[in-house]
Amino acid sequence: MSIATTRIEKQVKAFCALIGADPLLVQGAGGNVSWKDGDALWVKASGTWLAEAELKDIFVPVNLSLLQAALSKYDFSVKPEVTSDSNLRPSIETLLHALMPHRVVVHLHAVEILAHLVQVNAKEKIKNLVGDSVKWIYVDYFKPGADLARAVSEQLTNRFDADVVFLGNHGVVIGGRDVEEVDKTLTMLTTFLRSKSTSLSHNENYCIPMHSILEHGYTPVRNSKINQLATHEEFFSRLKHDWALYPDHVVFLGAKAAVIESNNADINFDYILEYKPPFIFVFGQCVYKANDVTAAQEAQLHCYLEIMMRQNCKLILSSLSKHQIFELLTWDLEKYRQKAAKKNIVQKR
Repeated sequence: MSIATTRIEKQVKAFCALIGADPLLVQGAGGNVSWKDGDALWVKASGTWLAEAELKDIFVPVNLSLLQAALSKYDFSVKPEVTSDSNLRPSIETLLHALMPHRVVVHLHAVEILAHLVQVNAKEKIKNLVGDSVKWIYVDYFKPGADLARAVSEQLTNRFDADVVFLGNHGVVIGGRDVEEVDKTLTMLTTFLRSKSTSLSHNENYCIPMHSILEHGYTPVRNSKINQLATHEEFFSRLKHDWALYPDHVVFLGAKAAVIESNNADINFDYILEYKPPFIFVFGQCVYKANDVTAAQEAQLHCYLEIMMRQNCKLILSSLSKHQIFELLTWDLEKYRQKAAKKNIVQKR
């Protein structure tokens, strides 16, 4: 291994650990990063945490020539070929990393950016805020993996020199010569797209637990900020109407929010018993979490709150369709990522 190769590997891992520790940039096992070294594309493994890049082997090498040859023929069914004896699976978004010609590629669900990408007319709003400060393209929502890679490829045909790809209802992809260039672009985008955040009250008076919920394996969340998803009227309304906004939220938290609008004794728990949602939101009271909730799920709920805090009450959001939600929840690759992330979290906690 050359000195240059060792240097960029260390730089990438240090950068991953840094951004992985910032919940406004990375949430749990979300996001993926890669670097190219000759014929090897080193990409984050599915279900692993960027925050642990310097502590664990979270990257796997795949055959870059194989991917590029297939993609040049518009073959998006190609499967990444791992060139080591690792048992880890490459990221679902490996094809995105192979498509980008840059040495270093970063794909994140950064809150300041995602807060715009879930809005109707997101492309126009980004155009107004970002302008020509970077070379970018916008791609509407597609199922992650091959479908998304195909859509990105089509857009790159028209703008082959793009350094940034905005993914509707999903996130952002940034390419650069090195970590420093990617970091500079990321900082620029989060600055240009920063939104005014709703001021939250910090009431530490926790609710009196409802025994009917406790009996089903849930406990009250002891976090005044998160509890405002249940006590803040606008946030609670968003729970009901604007829940399924981006892939990771759906994959880790489910197709819809479990909301209870009345804390009476006649609550119908059929949904809770059948689907066992990780969180239950009781209006005017608090949020309850399942006793087996994972750190990945908690990270996604915090992300959702941050996204909601950056929405004007008059803004219309773009939710995923029932078909798009079904695609995510029945996809074997996403089931694997959930399982892998859960194993990682159990050890971590």
